[in-house]
Amino acid sequence: METTVDEPPWLRTGSWIGCPLIGGALGVGVWAIAAWVSDLPAFPFQGVFKVLTKLPQPWATLAAVAGGLVLGLVFAVVWARDRLVVTVSPTRVTLVRGDKTRRIEADLDAVYLDGKELVLRTTDGREIAREKTDLRNHELAPAFAEHGYPWRDDPPVER
Repeated sequence: METTVDEPPWLRTGSWIGCPLIGGALGVGVWAIAAWVSDLPAFPFQGVFKVLTKLPQPWATLAAVAGGLVLGLVFAVVWARDRLVVTVSPTRVTLVRGDKTRRIEADLDAVYLDGKELVLRTTDGREIAREKTDLRNHELAPAFAEHGYPWRDDPPVER
């Protein structure tokens, strides 16, 4: 038996839907201010705004919305690849981020969060894993404790 700890399903689904929708809405906002920005003496990416003002309608709005949707989708992909999924079993801890998988089969003396990093330390004091995560203490602690790993609420004192 194993326990998997991941972001909640509503957040994973919401990121794939929400990021492109927010990007599309921001694209509309970019189109709305394009004429003002293109008249400024200097502004980052001013050429993009000038191109938007020269496109005929409805192509200008469609281009702005499509660009925002694509950027939102790119953001969702980056978010998904950066997500840490932790699977805990009595004999192994598996850490998955994007295409990278780490299987840890060692005697652990301490498992804890150090800020926003999950840390696994062996009985001889070596740190064998330190992974950035948005998972929280109350999500990870029960999974490790259920399988007999020594979860600590605070980092252990250095010797």
